[in-house]
Amino acid sequence: MNVFIGVGCYISSLFLGCVLYADDILLLSPSVIGLQTMLDKCSERAKMLSLEFNAEKSHCTVIGKKSAGDVSSVNLCGSPVAWCESIKYLGVHLQRGNFIKFDINPTKRAFYAACNKIYLHSSGVDQLALLKLQETFNFYE
Repeated sequence: MNVFIGVGCYISSLFLGCVLYADDILLLSPSVIGLQTMLDKCSERAKMLSLEFNAEKSHCTVIGKKSAGDVSSVNLCGSPVAWCESIKYLGVHLQRGNFIKFDINPTKRAFYAACNKIYLHSSGVDQLALLKLQETFNFYE
């Protein structure tokens, strides 16, 4: 049963209200009122299932024409959710702005940091082993 009937966004011709992967949820709404409706539904379902959402780990951002203005606050399970310039979903950083933008710099920094960490702590290790270690480390990162 779809609890978000009629609430969501069109992306091209596809209507989406939420994107789910494991315990990560991305809610999409064209308005703050719609977003609050979705958060209220999430709170209701969580209560029914004896689950809890952590509002401190939840974030909102604005993409579209009204991204430059102030945005009304929203609440999840009675706690405020912060509005941010950038949010991270499944390792991808989405930036606030008129158009959807992705920030890959944090991912690049993490990759180079991982490489440097391997090289700094690998004196006397075979180069092929280092390469395999780097591939393994970055695969699971």
